[in-house]
Amino acid sequence: MNSWIRKAWPMLTLGLAVVVLLGSFLVYFMGKDMSPGSESAKAASAAKVETAEDLQGFEVIDVSVSNDGFGPDVIEVKAGVPTKINFILTRQVTHVKSLLSSDLGMDLYMQKGDNYYTVDPDLKPGEYQIHCGMYMIYGKIKVV
Repeated sequence: MNSWIRKAWPMLTLGLAVVVLLGSFLVYFMGKDMSPGSESAKAASAAKVETAEDLQGFEVIDVSVSNDGFGPDVIEVKAGVPTKINFILTRQVTHVKSLLSSDLGMDLYMQKGDNYYTVDPDLKPGEYQIHCGMYMIYGKIKVV
């Protein structure tokens, strides 16, 4: 038994070091946003916080966003009316990191909380598809 421990101790030590290192990485990064560019995106969006003055003259529509989808999934906007859609991300840890629409030219990076998107008041009536950056949840912006 004693000779077995003498032969195996380097591998046991290496294995223990790997387990401790991986465990510490897991604990450190758990719940942190590790997506590329997230720090710069957070700094940029901190400068673009919407205030009550920024929202004056706009119709504001609140839409909750979660891993399950949009609430409501069809967002109704009036043509010609200045509108901001507030996409409210309900969780920090989620696959929804951005909202995209090729129809609208939308590319909105999402953070937990309020995320405002200004709708072009010159949009023609119709339905415009939106989806998350991973193409897992879908919705529509309906201009009437």
